[in-house]
Amino acid sequence: MSAWKFSVNSGFFGRRRDRFTEYQPDRTLEEKFLLVKKIEGIQGIELKYPADLKDLSLAKRLLEESGLACSAVNVDIKDAAHFRHGALSAQKKEARDRAIDLLREGMDMAAELRAGLITTCPLADGYDYPFQVDHSTAWVRFIESVRAASSHRNDVRLALEFQPHEPHAHIMLSNVGMALFVCSEVGLPNLGINLDIGHSFAARESPAESAALLATKGKLFYVHTNDNTGEGGDWDMISGTVHFWHWLEFLHTLDRIGYSGWLGGDVASKHFGPTEAFETNTRMIQRMERLLERVGNDRIAALVRSEGNVARTYDDLSKSLFETEPGETGNPVRDHGSEKLR
Repeated sequence: MSAWKFSVNSGFFGRRRDRFTEYQPDRTLEEKFLLVKKIEGIQGIELKYPADLKDLSLAKRLLEESGLACSAVNVDIKDAAHFRHGALSAQKKEARDRAIDLLREGMDMAAELRAGLITTCPLADGYDYPFQVDHSTAWVRFIESVRAASSHRNDVRLALEFQPHEPHAHIMLSNVGMALFVCSEVGLPNLGINLDIGHSFAARESPAESAALLATKGKLFYVHTNDNTGEGGDWDMISGTVHFWHWLEFLHTLDRIGYSGWLGGDVASKHFGPTEAFETNTRMIQRMERLLERVGNDRIAALVRSEGNVARTYDDLSKSLFETEPGETGNPVRDHGSEKLR
């Protein structure tokens, strides 16, 4: 199996709420760690800043005691109390400076926690109506702010996360193309992208294509794993439950481009507990990976390179998924060591 490392986003282990109700109780950092430690296959935790890191020494102690690594520091720059009219692109210098300071502080925290990476989703930077913002100057401010934050220190990477909608009808950093544009304009090697799979679906993208594009520029720094209906909302569903075949293609692509970083679970548990949600999310990814191994990534790559071979590709994939070999019993994905495809 690939050398991917699995982590969880601590934000999903505390209070979660939308416009209608609350789904989880508020929990202390200690309580969050106790829940995460119960999840099989998890090696790291993505900590929120500032919420989780008000006491840095406590976070360090909990990481050491749990044996978990800090996969990333997730910096929140969407607080409406300060960023109602934008953060990195805001007209008011005070708002921009606060957003930059938060990112710089997050980078310092990441260095202290040996994460080497921060991620942020700039959701405060967007608009709802025509004539609401001056796009030319807003983008100049956005890029200048990202450059100011990224240049704070070169031993910590900054991964921007794109999303097309919510809380604004239009988010500035809305798709992989805009993300690559910002990386190019800023021009710093420690600036890259956190590819959230659900956000990629919401942007009507193929996550496999987005990952390949980011990899060509060396900008795929981190991955958030989840699924989405693709209708624009950000539902943070369990990976592979909606876009199963796209997820298989994405994992195949990660293997082909040699990605060996973190797969950070980013799953909302509205109807069940977070431990069950993240455990199933991890298992789904591992089982999809085993299915690909059963067919053979080299074999899939050869089929893809052969034009007009889509039917054969799906025949091979579906055979491995739904059929057992002579003499086999049970789930064909479970025993994948010595079987040969017919």
